[in-house]
Amino acid sequence: MSELSPRIKSGWLRATLFFIVSLITSQIFAGIGLIIVLLSTGFDLNALSNQEEITNAVKGVNFLLPLKIIEFLSVMLCVWLFVRFIDRKPLESIGLTLKGYENDLRLGLMLGAGMIALGFLILFILGFLSIDGFSFSIISIILYLALFIVVSFHEEIMMRGYVLNNLMQSMNRYAALSISSVIFMSIHLLNPNISFLSVINLFLAGIVLGIYYIHKQNLWLPIGMHLTWNFFQGPIFGFEVSGIETKSIIGQSIKGNEIITGGAFGFEGSILATILIVTMILYLDKKYK
Repeated sequence: MSELSPRIKSGWLRATLFFIVSLITSQIFAGIGLIIVLLSTGFDLNALSNQEEITNAVKGVNFLLPLKIIEFLSVMLCVWLFVRFIDRKPLESIGLTLKGYENDLRLGLMLGAGMIALGFLILFILGFLSIDGFSFSIISIILYLALFIVVSFHEEIMMRGYVLNNLMQSMNRYAALSISSVIFMSIHLLNPNISFLSVINLFLAGIVLGIYYIHKQNLWLPIGMHLTWNFFQGPIFGFEVSGIETKSIIGQSIKGNEIITGGAFGFEGSILATILIVTMILYLDKKYK
């Protein structure tokens, strides 16, 4: 039996509508989830108008994790509805098939961790970073690992699995990759302490996470890379993750030029990150092209 045609013919239009709908839906669900989580901890709802109090209340991973799970579930609902009723394809078509891609997942996990470890080592050797001490909480590590698993699945399924996937059906795959990377960059623009270089690096992060997908149409390598990049950047090596501070095993301090260190935004705001990401883009493009 022949495959059914999408109800909306243009891939770019499907991607645009999905992005708008999923963004609105996730924010609505996140708002409801925020109230539920705050109520469960005895937070005074009269303080909801105080942005600073809310921000302080939800900084901990025990708050962030349920909120991100709620956001992820809302996005997955949108993905399922669009794939099932607009694209008229099985959910696996976005690139969630694991069989045959296990090695790519392992490679993604190693690459994400390896880039952060290398950046940390370079900053330490050059004297831009010092180690202040070590702290280990197994509960915190498990919660942060769960948090970044949810974040990596959320953003990769949304941005690469649906948006990039559908853009590729309307245009040259490298053009689709560039547009999806601009969108990926845009959803991080309100993060704390963002800088011009960190904006560039966020765009390049969209490229490096999508370059494998445009060749293989599979999500497991970018999911793995995204997961370990965030997890090792924050909870292991002590950098801010896209401007957001986390508890970490290694306590560290940075000093010197923010272009080199990344400053308050974290390693993603560093020129070293730029060099590593561009190198990885070239490697993955050559390997999978």
